[in-house]
Amino acid sequence: MNVVVRSEYCPQNHPCPAIRVCPVGAMTQKGYAAPVIDKEKCIKCGKCVRFCGMGAITEE
Repeated sequence: MNVVVRSEYCPQNHPCPAIRVCPVGAMTQKGYAAPVIDKEKCIKCGKCVRFCGMGAITEE
Protein backbone atom coordinates (compact mmCIF):
# COMPACT_ATOMS: atom_id res chain seq x y z
CA MET A 1 0.00 0.00 0.00
CA ASN A 2 1.15 3.53 -0.80
CA VAL A 3 -0.36 6.81 0.32
CA VAL A 4 -0.78 9.20 -2.61
CA VAL A 5 -2.13 12.71 -3.17
CA ARG A 6 -4.59 13.08 -6.04
CA SER A 7 -4.07 16.73 -6.93
CA GLU A 8 -7.24 16.83 -9.03
CA TYR A 9 -9.27 16.50 -5.78
CA CYS A 10 -7.14 18.91 -3.75
CA PRO A 11 -8.53 22.47 -3.76
CA GLN A 12 -4.99 23.91 -3.51
CA ASN A 13 -6.25 27.17 -2.02
CA HIS A 14 -5.16 26.87 1.63
CA PRO A 15 -2.56 25.26 3.88
CA CYS A 16 -3.32 21.52 3.95
CA PRO A 17 -4.72 20.65 7.39
CA ALA A 18 -3.84 16.96 6.97
CA ILE A 19 -0.14 17.78 7.27
CA ARG A 20 -0.44 18.37 11.00
CA VAL A 21 -1.87 14.90 11.69
CA CYS A 22 1.14 13.05 10.23
CA PRO A 23 3.01 11.59 13.21
CA VAL A 24 6.33 11.37 11.33
CA GLY A 25 6.29 14.61 9.33
CA ALA A 26 6.16 12.84 5.99
CA MET A 27 4.00 15.51 4.32
CA THR A 28 5.16 18.88 3.02
CA GLN A 29 3.48 21.65 1.08
CA LYS A 30 4.86 24.55 -0.93
CA GLY A 31 2.52 27.51 -0.79
CA TYR A 32 -0.99 26.25 -1.44
CA ALA A 33 0.05 23.50 -3.85
CA ALA A 34 -1.11 19.94 -3.25
CA PRO A 35 0.93 18.33 -0.47
CA VAL A 36 3.73 15.92 -1.23
CA ILE A 37 4.31 12.69 0.70
CA ASP A 38 7.87 11.57 1.40
CA LYS A 39 7.58 7.82 0.81
CA GLU A 40 10.80 7.20 2.76
CA LYS A 41 9.31 8.77 5.91
CA CYS A 42 5.68 7.62 5.51
CA ILE A 43 4.73 4.80 7.88
CA LYS A 44 1.39 4.23 6.10
CA CYS A 45 -0.68 4.79 9.25
CA GLY A 46 -3.56 6.25 7.21
CA LYS A 47 -4.21 9.21 9.52
CA CYS A 48 -3.90 11.72 6.68
CA VAL A 49 -6.19 9.61 4.48
CA ARG A 50 -8.92 9.60 7.14
CA PHE A 51 -8.40 13.31 7.88
CA CYS A 52 -8.63 14.63 4.31
CA GLY A 53 -12.23 15.70 3.80
CA MET A 54 -11.72 16.16 0.08
CA GLY A 55 -10.65 12.57 -0.62
CA ALA A 56 -7.44 13.88 -2.18
CA ILE A 57 -5.18 11.71 -0.01
CA THR A 58 -5.77 8.03 -0.71
CA GLU A 59 -4.24 4.60 -0.33
CA GLU A 60 -3.33 2.59 -3.40
